[in-house]
Amino acid sequence: MPAPVAAAAESVAATVPALTPVDIVIDSDLGSATSTSGAMFPLHLGQPIVIDGKTLVPAGTSGVGEVIWAKKAGGSGSPGELVLAARYLDFGGRRLRLRSMNFQSVGDSRYKTVNSIMIASAAAVPGVALVGFAIKGKETTFAAGTLAHAKTAEAFAPDATPPVAAVLQSVSQVEKNADAHP
Repeated sequence: MPAPVAAAAESVAATVPALTPVDIVIDSDLGSATSTSGAMFPLHLGQPIVIDGKTLVPAGTSGVGEVIWAKKAGGSGSPGELVLAARYLDFGGRRLRLRSMNFQSVGDSRYKTVNSIMIASAAAVPGVALVGFAIKGKETTFAAGTLAHAKTAEAFAPDATPPVAAVLQSVSQVEKNADAHP
């Protein structure tokens, strides 16, 4: 095997495949009452990414997530909402894009409490049923240190300077040139 082909084969072997599951740890407190849609938040890799017994990306590698949607709890028992997404890990000056975190949670709803109060109030004293609108739902919160799961969005070769596709393309060109000039 020619040297460029061997180097490319080793580079491909040391690649984190797309859709590799990863554990992510959120590094700041987030909540439906305090977070805003579009805000970025710090996170880090909770467990190393190990492929074929080799650690390719170490635990603790820092990254960034995004608050996709944040809505405070409201009246009538409506719960707070918070939707988070992992965006990427920073490793070796490059970004390993993440996906499929879709960390979504909804606070406890108090709709049943509100409905019970409104029905009881209407039966006991007509016109007092509006008391239920003053009951607020619970907020959704995630404390720093909360574990989430995500997946890699693309193949990632930590040791390769150029992307793997570029290496394979250059190897293919070398092979074509070698075949054309025996």
